[in-house]
Amino acid sequence: MRHASRFRRWLTSLAILLFVTEVAACSKEEQAPPPPPRMVRVVKADMKAAELGGSATGVIESRYSAPVGFLVGGRVIERNVDIGAMVAKGDILARLDPADFENRLTAAQSQVTAAQGDVAQAAPQEQRQKSLLKQGYATQAAYDQSLNALNSAKARLQAAQANLRLAQDQVAYTTLKADTDGAVTAVGADPGQVVAAGQMIVTISQLNAREGVFSVSEQIATQVPVGLAVHVALQSDPSIGVNGVVREISPHADPVTGTYTIKVSLPEAPDAMRLGAVVIGTVEAEGDVVAVIPSTALFDTNGQPTVWIVSPTALTVSREPVTVARFDADTVTISKGLKTGDLVVTAGVNSLAAGQKVRLPEDMAK
Repeated sequence: MRHASRFRRWLTSLAILLFVTEVAACSKEEQAPPPPPRMVRVVKADMKAAELGGSATGVIESRYSAPVGFLVGGRVIERNVDIGAMVAKGDILARLDPADFENRLTAAQSQVTAAQGDVAQAAPQEQRQKSLLKQGYATQAAYDQSLNALNSAKARLQAAQANLRLAQDQVAYTTLKADTDGAVTAVGADPGQVVAAGQMIVTISQLNAREGVFSVSEQIATQVPVGLAVHVALQSDPSIGVNGVVREISPHADPVTGTYTIKVSLPEAPDAMRLGAVVIGTVEAEGDVVAVIPSTALFDTNGQPTVWIVSPTALTVSREPVTVARFDADTVTISKGLKTGDLVVTAGVNSLAAGQKVRLPEDMAK
């Protein structure tokens, strides 16, 4: 009994000792100092208008270039212009062999003469039958027959006259004339060649509607708006230039070069800017207000691009959703979500938590 009593007292002392040790350990853990604020690298946001300055090489083309062809088919016997020729409205460009069309014209004229004779014969007969009918010496049927003969003769005359006008037009169509002033930029048939109606014989480009045509990268095409002012100058003589505006931006890239076509209207282009001349287009303008930050500052929050912003007073971080205008190799352009002076964390963004204390480098903490 005595030994059992001692053993119980020993166990009780041991339990008390273990309890006191555990309490002391917990006390030490609760009193452990918090980890120091984490050092972060930041960049100061600078919201400013994006510069759209730049230049590109292009050529002068006409806004209106129309293929011109005969309205009838036949064999070309003459072409009076070549590529580069200047033409005025009404100038003769080419001719077809008119022999067949002149024969048709002769036949149409004969048909008109014959129809006129029929009318000249039927008209008095109708008048005679009409007079006899009134006097009671002719029947109604006889008069109706003479009237129908007259009407048929008049109808044949109208048809013959229409065929005559068509034949006259076709003879005129064998001569191809320029319908506007301009320059010949392409030819599609040579003398001796048989062509179909509407086939391109020459292409005329109007000189009063010149424009600069440029091929640019997708990055530039997305930044240039329609209506943007562009200065266009000759590559061979930069002193010869004119101001124009962007008229059209191609929505599709060229399948071979991958570039986009931009057309700049030049209503006051000097004469030295001839069609095909090589020109340089220069743009100096301001775009939307944006901030450019390192791409490492960006992370995703439920599909929304986000950055960490450091409070300069509390030295804590907070999430800020942003709108990305453009992605580049090492940077991103932010159009919304930042303001000038914001301190944006640029490294370790995936290991921070909202409200976490941080430290700034000495040069940024000042």
